[in-house]
Amino acid sequence: MSKQKKLVASSVTLMLMGSLVLTGCGSNNNQASNNAAANTTNQASSANSNKNESAANSSTNNAAAANATAANTAAEEPVEITMYIANSPVKDMDRIMEAANKIIKENINATLKLVVTDWSAYPQKLNLMISSGEPFDIAFAASWGDLNYFQSASKGAFADMTELLDKYAPTTKSRVPDSVWSGVKVNGKIYGAVNYQVWGMAGARGIQLKKDLVDKYNFDWKSVKSWDDLTPFFAEVKKGEKGIIPMEAGQLFSSQPVYYNMDSVGDNTVPGWVKYGDNEIKVFNQYETPEFKAYLKTMRDWYKNGYLRKDAATLKDILPDRKAGKLAAIYSQPFPDDVDLPEGEGTSMMAQSDPAGKAYSYNKRFTPAFISANSPSAAVLTIGANSQHKEKAMQLIELINSNDDLFHLLAFGQPDVDYKPVGDKQFELIPDKYNFNWSEWEIGQSYNRMLWDKSTDMAVTDKRLSTIYAADKTAMVSPVMGFVFDSEPVKTQLANVNSVTAELLKGLEVGSIDPDKYLDTFLKKIKDAGADDIIAEKQKQIDAWKAANGK
Repeated sequence: MSKQKKLVASSVTLMLMGSLVLTGCGSNNNQASNNAAANTTNQASSANSNKNESAANSSTNNAAAANATAANTAAEEPVEITMYIANSPVKDMDRIMEAANKIIKENINATLKLVVTDWSAYPQKLNLMISSGEPFDIAFAASWGDLNYFQSASKGAFADMTELLDKYAPTTKSRVPDSVWSGVKVNGKIYGAVNYQVWGMAGARGIQLKKDLVDKYNFDWKSVKSWDDLTPFFAEVKKGEKGIIPMEAGQLFSSQPVYYNMDSVGDNTVPGWVKYGDNEIKVFNQYETPEFKAYLKTMRDWYKNGYLRKDAATLKDILPDRKAGKLAAIYSQPFPDDVDLPEGEGTSMMAQSDPAGKAYSYNKRFTPAFISANSPSAAVLTIGANSQHKEKAMQLIELINSNDDLFHLLAFGQPDVDYKPVGDKQFELIPDKYNFNWSEWEIGQSYNRMLWDKSTDMAVTDKRLSTIYAADKTAMVSPVMGFVFDSEPVKTQLANVNSVTAELLKGLEVGSIDPDKYLDTFLKKIKDAGADDIIAEKQKQIDAWKAANGK
C-alpha cells in the first residue's frame, strides 16, 4: 500500500497535551554562533530535501533487509516484544494487534504486545519500572513532563543503541540528520530512537482561539502578542458564556522556555536555562527571572478571576475539555506555516489531524520559528537496559518505521473497516471503529508516510510542507544544540530539587498558589535542595563543550 503523507499534529498536539498535563510537549532561537546555526539547520534542511529520495531508496533496501532478516530468523523461536506507550483507551485494539502481529512475525519472527497506559499515569508507570529495575523491551520517552529521558538515560535505565541502530535499523538512522541524533546522546551514546515527524524540526509557540467566540465578541485576535493581551477576551467570555472555561490549564513557563527567549539544558523543569542569542552561553536559574515572576502574576490573576479551572493544579487530562469545546482558548504549538501561509488560515496541522482542533481555528503565533535543544528528544523510543531482546526490539522499531502497511495499520486501522481510503493520500475514519487517538507519533517516524483527512486541501498542504521545510533552514537554533547534560555528578541534588518542584511548581504555574506568599519559599527550597550546584555543573560542562567544539 503506497498511501503516504499525513500529519498528526500531536507531537505537537498530544506532546503538548502531555507537557501541559504532566508538567510542561514538547519540544519544541538564536544560535550561539551563526556558523553553528547555519551548519545545524543546513543539516536538517538537507536531510529534509533528500528524504523523498532516501525514502524510495530505503524502501527498496528495506525490502531486501526484511527478506534477509526473515530468512535468518526462520529457525528462531518467536519472541514477544513488549512496548509501553501513553494513550487514551483504544477500541478494537485486539483485532488490530492480531493483524499487526501477522506482519511482524512474517518479517522478524516476533510479536508485539502493546501496553497502553493513560497519559495521567504513564510517567509514574515508566519511572516505577525504571526505579525497580523491571525489564521492558521498548518504551516511549521524552525530555518533557515527568518522562525525564536524559536523567533516566544517564542512570543506565536504557540500552545503548548506537551500534544497534547501525546494524538493525539503517532506515531509522538514515532519516534523521546527524545534528538531531546529537540531541539525544548522553556521554556520546544514543539511548533513544528519534521519532522524526513529517512536520520537520522547526516549531513555534502561541495560542489557538475558538472561532465562534472570537467572532461573537469581535476580539482582535491578530493583534495578540502575549498572555496579557488575552485578558480582555477572557473577561468577556467569563461574563457571557456559561459552561465555557476561558483558558485551558497548563504549565506554560517551565514547559515552554522559548516563549521567553530561553531554552532548557536537559529536562525542562530542572533549574539552569540559557538565552537564545547569548554567545557566551551563561546558565541561570529560570525561576529567579523577571519573566517567571511576571508569568506567575498573570496566571494568578487569571485563576482568581475564574479564567482557569479551579482544579487546574490537580487536573490530569485536558483532552475532555478540548474535545467538548468547553475552552475559549488552548495552548498552541503551531508550525511556522500556520502564520506564514495566508491561504492556510484556519487549516492548521492540529485542525487537520484532530477534529476538535477545527473549532480552535484562529491560531496566533507568539514566537519566531525555532529549533530547541530538546526538539530531538521530544519523542523517542527507548529499549530497556534489562531487556532480554534488545536486538529484536531494535528490529521491531525499524520495521514500524519502514513498513508502511504496518505503520498505517497501527495508526489508522484496517482499510474499509476502520477508515475509507480516499485516493492515494487521504482517508476518512469510519465512526465507532479503531481509533489510535492521533498518538501514532509515539510509535514511529511519520515523515512522508502519513495519510491526510479527506477534507484536507492537498494543494495547500503541499505548500504548507514546503513552508515548514523552508523554516527549517532559517529557524533560530538553540545555542546548546548538540550539548547533552550529564546529570550524574549532581544526581542527589536533582532528586532533591525534583521533590520541591513536584510539591510547588505546578500550583504556582497554574495560579492556584499565590506567588506573593510562596514564590520566595519555592526559590529558597530549590536553592537549599541544590539548584546552585546543578547550575554550576551545567555551566562547567557547557564551557568544556564549547572549548572542545571551538565555540
